[in-house]
Amino acid sequence: MTWRGLREARRYVVGVVVLEALLLAAGSRAAAQALLAAAAPALLCFRDPKRRLDPEEGAVYAVADGVVTGVDPVVEPWLEGGRGTRVSTFLALYDVHVTRSPVAGRIALEEELAGGFRPAFQRNAEENRRRRLAIDGPRGRVVVTQVAGMVARRVAPWVGLGQELTAGQRLAMIHFGSRVDVVLPADSAEVCVCVGQRVRAGASPLARYRAVEDSRARPDPILRARGEEVAA
Repeated sequence: MTWRGLREARRYVVGVVVLEALLLAAGSRAAAQALLAAAAPALLCFRDPKRRLDPEEGAVYAVADGVVTGVDPVVEPWLEGGRGTRVSTFLALYDVHVTRSPVAGRIALEEELAGGFRPAFQRNAEENRRRRLAIDGPRGRVVVTQVAGMVARRVAPWVGLGQELTAGQRLAMIHFGSRVDVVLPADSAEVCVCVGQRVRAGASPLARYRAVEDSRARPDPILRARGEEVAA
């Protein structure tokens, strides 16, 4: 665990230690041991492993570890033309919760939006508290939305507006269960994952940009059907 991961975890560690001390003082040794056994696995989501990425030309990488839960056409005002393809990834409690940049580029826009705290695996969780970034890369803009879950309800940012990023660079840590959406221009990128597939942040390609000629020839691409197998 890095110092950044420890910094995010400390509030929970302190709370567990205080509560455990109170339980022990009250003579509830069994309850204290049960609390410690339950808390230790939960702290695994604050781990921050090192990952080295040698990015492929035209590849857009996963922002988070987890399972792809949706590939959908959406309206996205931050994209030129307002149309995009959204790839949603659900992070379980046992997944790494550090998010990473899908492409190299500059953070052109950012906003933090208030909202509800629904379970992150539900489709309407897109209205939860969330932090949005628009990253302008060499092949266009990618929009990343980091959605807080119902437990800790917090996205801790590690980068900010105007910052230059490399592909795979750490963006933030989402506390406990959560969801991440990546929105790509609908007419210039082709998704290469399907619903149910596991991905790793800064390692698994989510999509690849088409050649310029191919993009112009296909203004209305057909999205992959949910559950379609990824080509080998």
